[in-house]
Amino acid sequence: MSMTAVFVQVEDAEIRGFEADPDSVEALFVRQTLPAAGLLSRAAEAQERLQAMGPEELAARFSRLPEPLRQQLESSLARAGVSISSGQDLAKLLGDRLAKRAPSGNAQRETLDLEKAWHGVHYVLAGAAEPGPDLRSQAVLGGVELGEDPEGFSGYGPARYFRAAQVRELSEALGRQDVESAAEARFDPEQMERLEIYPGWEAGEEEKEWVMGALRRLRDFYRSAAAEGRAVVTCLV
Repeated sequence: MSMTAVFVQVEDAEIRGFEADPDSVEALFVRQTLPAAGLLSRAAEAQERLQAMGPEELAARFSRLPEPLRQQLESSLARAGVSISSGQDLAKLLGDRLAKRAPSGNAQRETLDLEKAWHGVHYVLAGAAEPGPDLRSQAVLGGVELGEDPEGFSGYGPARYFRAAQVRELSEALGRQDVESAAEARFDPEQMERLEIYPGWEAGEEEKEWVMGALRRLRDFYRSAAAEGRAVVTCLV
């Protein structure tokens, strides 16, 4: 499964709501629309089956899952305070997750998906695998974390946000004339491989232009958000 970095523009006033209910931020990153009636019906049927299962049957089904998946599910359920042996608890959790994935009815938001180029973009901006204090180093992997779950809803870490004032600062930092030339000079596939920059790199102009194109889209996204006075929420998904 590939890992991508997605950015969503939100109104600055919405951040307080996400801080109060970090789970609600997941709805920003759901790419599908509200499930069709058939899918909702199947989800309701699944809830009924879960409620009808006894503890022994539930445990048996979990035990047949591949070990990595079973461990991840057990960890997620434990954080949610849900018992594997309780079909009623599992059914309620399924219903809650579906409700959070329903569109909020707001106007379509401006989004950016850097796809698998996200870590390469971060590296050519920061010169390191992880974010640092410099503004350019924060643009992809920085921001204030939402919630206390280290894995977040995606399993790749919590969603993060930049308030509108920070978005303006990032837009100005990414818009400076030396950014592209410095990023191009920093593109070094061998060094990126040594630092395990995702997803793996080979020398070539095509890969370099792929990263630089993604960097320009990121710059334009922050510029657009700053012009509208918006905040930005981002997450690895």
